[in-house]
Formats: sequence, C-alpha cells, structure tokens
Amino acid sequence: MSKVKVQQPVIHVPSFNRYQILRSEMVDKLAQVGVKPLCTDQPMDGWIYYTDMEGWNKILYDLMFSSNLYKTDIFNCDKYALKAYITCCERYELNSLLLTIGDMSQGRHGWNIFYFGDGFLLWEPNDGFPFSGSAFEIGEFGYSPKLLLI
Repeated sequence: MSKVKVQQPVIHVPSFNRYQILRSEMVDKLAQVGVKPLCTDQPMDGWIYYTDMEGWNKILYDLMFSSNLYKTDIFNCDKYALKAYITCCERYELNSLLLTIGDMSQGRHGWNIFYFGDGFLLWEPNDGFPFSGSAFEIGEFGYSPKLLLI
C-alpha cells in the first residue's frame, strides 16, 4: 500500500522496502569502491536509510529536475544533486542519495550516488544530460566520484 503526503502539490509516495545501515559501515563500503566521504571524523547521521533497486525504481523519476533551473554559479550541478538529496530525505525518508563531487568528460561535476544493498549506482539529477533518467555504474559516461557528503 502507498501513502499520500499532503503538500503543494500533492505527492504520491509509493510503498517500498526501507533498510538501514550504520554510517560507519557505509563509509567502509564507499572506501571499497574508492570514494572518500567528507567529514569522516564528524558524523552527521548515525544511520543511513536506503532501499533496494525495486524501491529506487519507484522514486528516482521524482529526483530528476528540469535543466531550465540551471543558473551559472547559483543553481548548477552541485545544487541539482543537493536538491535531489534533500527531496529524497524529505519525501521518501531515505538519506542515502548522497551528494557526490568528482570528474567527468566535461570537467569537475556534482551528481548523486546511492546505495541499494548490493552496491552503489550513480544518478544524474539534471535532465539536460543525455544519460540522466537512469542509474549507471561508477565510471560509466566518464563519471569518477572523488568526494561525497555523508
């Protein structure tokens, strides 16, 4: 069964499985794939809440935003990733769609990485990119994560 959260506009929140992992365990898993979290000595969240791929498939569509929001230095790539992260936390009560900074073919860039229980996938929240709208592997499309906020 799904639920409806009343806000403007009304958002339908699908049902999905929700899991949790200790932040320290998540940091270890990220290190195994070569991604360094920021603030490892000052944790902000003790638990990281995530869902499986079936759950992510139900909500990722809502975490992609129109490219017409773009404004140089005001609302650019890292702001898209931050908006996706905040929306995911607020609407879906998952804090595992993490803001990621790294390199891609066009230079330094911001996007999201998410955990699904068996590993990590990347998410491009700006629909102006040809590969946004579907999750992809680390390294695909030249995306090389360097740092993330957890």
